[in-house]
Amino acid sequence: MPVCSLLLFVATSAEEAALKEQAGKLGLDFQKDADLTRYFQERGLRDEAWTLGAIGGETVVAVGCSRVKGHALMGPHGRLGSAAKGVRYLAATGAQGIIQVGMAFGIARGRQSLGDVLVSTSLIPYDNRDVKPSTREPGYFNDYSGVEVEPARSALVERCLREKARTEFGFEVHVGAMFSGAARIHCAKLRNELYTTAPHGDSPIIGGEMEGVGLLAAAVKADDPAWCVVKGIGDFADERRDEDIEIGRKVAPQNAAFFVLSSLVNDAKMLTE
Repeated sequence: MPVCSLLLFVATSAEEAALKEQAGKLGLDFQKDADLTRYFQERGLRDEAWTLGAIGGETVVAVGCSRVKGHALMGPHGRLGSAAKGVRYLAATGAQGIIQVGMAFGIARGRQSLGDVLVSTSLIPYDNRDVKPSTREPGYFNDYSGVEVEPARSALVERCLREKARTEFGFEVHVGAMFSGAARIHCAKLRNELYTTAPHGDSPIIGGEMEGVGLLAAAVKADDPAWCVVKGIGDFADERRDEDIEIGRKVAPQNAAFFVLSSLVNDAKMLTE
């Protein structure tokens, strides 16, 4: 019997705290369940987890960030990265979907603002590139022509689109393709190279992040993705990244968490009308 239908993943302590805080503001249960904790531990899953119970047509479990020696572990790779996490928790819970909630980088300072929320219709796994020699400096170039754009789970995207259309927020919601890879980018030149060179299908490129690419491994079938990434803009992947994050890490995860939870609450209201 499935434990839940929907998993919410976070990757940092700030994202974890934001999810708890916004659940409280929306009057949602967000609590530890001894049976659930025991169930996960018996399967070697040691991350903190909370149940949000039934919200409309979904039964929701939130899984906290993975930690090594007390420090949150970000990114897709390794034993505790998002790839392994997605595979293990889907198998343990029988969930049909995962929403990765948290912080991302924006792509267009000025047209976007810190705290705006990004909803992925697809991911662009930019690490999958060929590095080829060049006669021009710096002596090589990145060829992204082999990158395949990976679509998100349509049902999760559609819920986000409904929420964007029906609810007025104090931030903008941008919908489109997102870069995803293991690098922490502090360089506008590389960000702009990705933007102008990497394929993106029919969707506009709206930003990038680190965990979503790992969730590609969680799909049981190639044409049945389990995931959607919903994140707030915490920086713009340029030389002002560290300066931006001082503000961005406060507002970005809060707005992303509120948007995701609000979409669940408002879909639940639709079912009772």
